[in-house]
Amino acid sequence: MCIERRSTARELPMKLASSADQNVAQGHLVGIGLVQAPGKPERDRWYSLAVLVSGIFMTTLDLFIVNVALERIRQSLHATPADLQLVMVAYSAAYGVFLMNCARLGDLYGRKRLFLIGTGVFTVASAMCGVASSAAFLIAARVLQGIGAALLMPQILATIRVLFEGETRPKAFSIMGIVQGLASPIAQIGGGLLVTFDLFGLGWRLVFLINVPVGLLMLVLGSMWIIETRAPVPARLDVRGAIILASALLILFVPFLEGQDHGWPWWSIILPISSIAAFYLFARFEAALVRRGEVPIFDITMLSNRRLLAGVTGVFLFFASISSFFLSLTLLLQAGLGYSPFVAGLIFTPTALAFITAARLSPVIVRQLGGRSLLLGVAAFFIGLTLSVLVAFIVPTSAPLLIASLIFNGFGQGLTIPLALNANLSTVPEAQAGMASGMVGTMQTLGAAFGVAIVGVIFFADLSDPLAFTLETRSYHYGHALGTATCFNLLATALSALCFLYLTTRTKPA
Repeated sequence: MCIERRSTARELPMKLASSADQNVAQGHLVGIGLVQAPGKPERDRWYSLAVLVSGIFMTTLDLFIVNVALERIRQSLHATPADLQLVMVAYSAAYGVFLMNCARLGDLYGRKRLFLIGTGVFTVASAMCGVASSAAFLIAARVLQGIGAALLMPQILATIRVLFEGETRPKAFSIMGIVQGLASPIAQIGGGLLVTFDLFGLGWRLVFLINVPVGLLMLVLGSMWIIETRAPVPARLDVRGAIILASALLILFVPFLEGQDHGWPWWSIILPISSIAAFYLFARFEAALVRRGEVPIFDITMLSNRRLLAGVTGVFLFFASISSFFLSLTLLLQAGLGYSPFVAGLIFTPTALAFITAARLSPVIVRQLGGRSLLLGVAAFFIGLTLSVLVAFIVPTSAPLLIASLIFNGFGQGLTIPLALNANLSTVPEAQAGMASGMVGTMQTLGAAFGVAIVGVIFFADLSDPLAFTLETRSYHYGHALGTATCFNLLATALSALCFLYLTTRTKPA
C-alpha cells in the first residue's frame, strides 16, 4: 500500500537537526510516500533504523578516522603536503557537489534502493582506498567515497522521517544522534589502534578496509530490512549544474594545492582566479533554472534573503575552521611530537565527548539564552582555538593544555552546529525548508574543503624544510606552524560569529 505523510522541519527536535536533512531536497516538496508490503510488522521500522544508523556510523567514522592515519599515509605513499590535503578535500568536495542530486535520486527511484547503491559504492571505494599504491589513486578513491556518501546519507534522514512519527520520531532521531556522536571517538581511538598495532602488516590501510565487511553486512541486512520509500511528486536532476560546480571546484582547489609543491608556477595562480568566472557561470545557470520553474541544486535566488545569506556564510566559515584545524593538529601530534596514531586518537577524543555533552545540554541552554546560544557556541569554539594557538606557540609539548583547548573546541561545535541549521531554517517559509537545509549541508562540506586548502598551504609554508629539523626542534617548528595556520581559523570563526549575530538579531528578512 502507499501512504502519504506530510512532515516539516519544525517537527524535528532542534538539537537533532542535521545537514543531512535532504529528504525534502525540492523546496516545493509536498509529501513523502511510504511503499510497504501488506502485513509488515511495526518492528520492521526499527530493523530499518538499525541498518540506516549503521550507514551514518560508517560514513562518520570514515570522516574522522582518516585524521589519525595522515602521517602514515604520507610516509607510505611518499605523499606531498598537497596530496594529504587532497585526501581530505576530495571526499568533502565530492559529497557537497552530489548531495542534492543524490537526494532527488532517492525521491525518484526509492530511498532504499539508493541507500543500497550508495553503500555499495562506498564499500568498493573503501576497498580501493585500502589497496591504493599511490597518492593519486587514493585521492581518486576518496572522490568515489564522497559520491557513495552523497548517495546514501540523504536517504537516511528522509527514510527515518517517513517511517516514524509522533512519539517514536524523537526516539528514532535520538538514537541516530547518539550513534553519530559515538562514531567520532570510536574513529579516533579505533583508528589509532589499527594503525599503531599494524594488524596483518596493513597499517593505515585498515582504516579504510574496515569499511568493507561493515558495508557488505549493511547490504545484506538493508536489502532484507529497510522499508522502501519515495516521494509521490516528480523530482528533476540538475546534472549540468553539478558539472559546472564540480569544474569550478576542480580548477580552484587542485592548482592552488599543487602550486606549493611546484614553486607556485603561473598556472597555480591563473587557474584558481579563473574559477571565479566558473562560479559566476554556476550562479547564473542556477538562477535561470529557478526562473524556468525548475529545481536547482543550489537556489541562488534564495540568498536575496539577507538573513539566510548571513547564515549560510556563517556555516561555510565555521566549517572551514573545523576540519582544517584537525589537519594541523594531527600533523603536530604525529609528525611534530612523535605520538603514535593511538595516542593522537586519545588526545582527539575529548573533542567528541564535549560535542556530545553540548548537544545534550543545548535544549536547556536555549531555554535560558534563546538566540544567544548560537553565539555562545561560537565563542566557546573561538576560546578553544585561541588556547590552541597559545599552547602551540609557547608550549607545544603540553598535552594537558592541548586537551583543555579541545574540550572548548568540541563543546563549541556541539552547540553551534545544530543551532546554526535551526536558525537558518527559521529564515525561510516551510515550502523552502528542504532547499535551505540542503544549501546548509552543501556549504558545510564545501567550507570544510576550502578551510583544509587554505590552512594546509599556510601550515606547510611555515614549516619550510621539515626534513632539516632535528628531533629536539621538530615540536617547536610544528607548533609554530599550527599557531600560524590557526590564525586563519580564528579569523574565519570571528567572521562566522558576525554572520550569526546578524542571523539571530534580525527579526525580519531584509
